[in-house]
Amino acid sequence: MKLRLSEFGTGIATLCIIFIMASLSFNSMVIKPRLYDGTINDLGRYSFTFDAYDHIKESSEDVVIALGSSKMREIFDGHLVAESTEFEGEFYNLAYAMDQPYVRMIEVDALIQTNPKLVMIELGPNMFSSLADPIPESTLNRMIQLMALNTDWEKASWNGVITEQDRILLPENRIKQLEYFSTISSKSIESTLSYALGHDEPPYSCDTDWGTVHCVPLPSEPEYEDYVKYPIQFRNSLKVIKAGDAKYSIEEFYGERLDNYLSRSYHNPEGVLNKNQLAYEFIIESLLENDIPVMLVNLPYNPVLIDRLSDGQWDYLNSTIEDYSNRYDVEIVDYMWSNDMVDDDFNDFTHAARSGEVKFAEFIGPKIDDFLR
Repeated sequence: MKLRLSEFGTGIATLCIIFIMASLSFNSMVIKPRLYDGTINDLGRYSFTFDAYDHIKESSEDVVIALGSSKMREIFDGHLVAESTEFEGEFYNLAYAMDQPYVRMIEVDALIQTNPKLVMIELGPNMFSSLADPIPESTLNRMIQLMALNTDWEKASWNGVITEQDRILLPENRIKQLEYFSTISSKSIESTLSYALGHDEPPYSCDTDWGTVHCVPLPSEPEYEDYVKYPIQFRNSLKVIKAGDAKYSIEEFYGERLDNYLSRSYHNPEGVLNKNQLAYEFIIESLLENDIPVMLVNLPYNPVLIDRLSDGQWDYLNSTIEDYSNRYDVEIVDYMWSNDMVDDDFNDFTHAARSGEVKFAEFIGPKIDDFLR
């Protein structure tokens, strides 16, 4: 007997629902763990933010969320900051390495849904660094991953910021986003079986005492709540170098190595209104339009690096800060040029050591209180 058209349509719809449910389960059980532990992408922190936003929504109504690069990840201890404020809420650190606003804007709709009391965003030369058009492969892969992991994929307020050259490369519809999971499924299955059978170990450890920044614990694991407030940190390389236990001396570290570091594009603003700056301003404007307070924080660098800057090297950053103070109803906190931090407060050229985290918490806590009042 022939099926009626309506029955056929219902059957197809049912199969689609089963397929989607199975895909979500597979992604959750097999693919996502391999993204979190860095097996697939080498840096699990670029896979955890959408789950983190969901966790924050379910955990607390009074939250402060910190965004930015590894500079923010290393200096913002949510527990320390909470102790330094009168605000009776939770402080979350969702910063990740090599953050670029053009990539981060993919998260803005999920961020807004958490309805935070305050969003702290790193403000520095790296936020306005150059980004090629079309985007380089490493950035493209991170954007594809974030777009695929965004379960509320229909909300893409940032779509108008994407350039036409990038639009061709990015998966704008859900089918193309799901295709991304198919490209990494084989390696995910092989790795999961290998780890389960004891043939191999995951590439990075998530242990909070000796793990690496590459790995993120899963939301189901007990250490997750602590991790989203104070993630695994870098080791103190500068301390090792000063003790004479490194392959090079402190003179070499603060010599040619520092000069080479300062010549890289990431820690230098391009000096024009570019893709990253447009995305940065889009994020600010999106938050303000949804009545979410914003604090822009110009984070400190190792003072030895600051002293090595050439004349005018970061003038564009300074002029942009002045422009934003006049253009936006935001709080701008400039801690970069403070004499409070010494080189022993850093792990390297840019990332805070424990003493730097303590100083930052003591500094930023009262600023948060004043602003939230």
